[in-house]
Amino acid sequence: MKKALEQAEKNARIRDSKIEEIIGEAEVGLSAEQQKMLLQILHKTTGDDYFIAKKRKKNDGVKFVQIITENLNYLCEVGYLTSAEKAFLLDISRYLEIKSNVIIEKAEVEYEEIKVNAATPTYLAKALGKSRAPLSVIMNDLLKKGILGVAEAGITTEEGRNCTSRTWFVNPNILCCGPKDNIDRATQQIFRRSLKNFTVGDTKKKHNLPIYLF
Repeated sequence: MKKALEQAEKNARIRDSKIEEIIGEAEVGLSAEQQKMLLQILHKTTGDDYFIAKKRKKNDGVKFVQIITENLNYLCEVGYLTSAEKAFLLDISRYLEIKSNVIIEKAEVEYEEIKVNAATPTYLAKALGKSRAPLSVIMNDLLKKGILGVAEAGITTEEGRNCTSRTWFVNPNILCCGPKDNIDRATQQIFRRSLKNFTVGDTKKKHNLPIYLF
């Protein structure tokens, strides 16, 4: 009986290995219709549900923030940002929430399910080793320029974050934390008119970014 069970387990492992191999080949070698037929056959044969997906790579979980370089280059070329503002954006990139681009406090333990607070200027000043007053000036200047935004009272992001009137966001058209084609709708609403037909200094010339994600 024991030998029969061991043989059955061995056969199951071999079967699963072959199924994984077939699915792996299907990812690149079959059309969408053929893949659908294959999954139906596997279900009827084994009774289990399968799906075709890309294998997770070792670095897929690494957190990162994308700089929309063409837009940032343009803003630098036309003199829209001060040196202090550029330095602030680099500093703040470590504190962005994925998809919503909310500026948040850093979690002590980096788990996705942990909900941390939206960062205040007081928190950021302490975290960045800056004085609060000049930091607030930079943030408010960037707010006027459309680089930063604040939530209107009552906004709730798709990630379930309830935003107060002073929840700070970074414009994803400059720094984007998460997929560029799946930016939170609340964030899009905040920045939908930002950095469009803007002026630099006292000139009347209108400027637009090279790229708009939404």
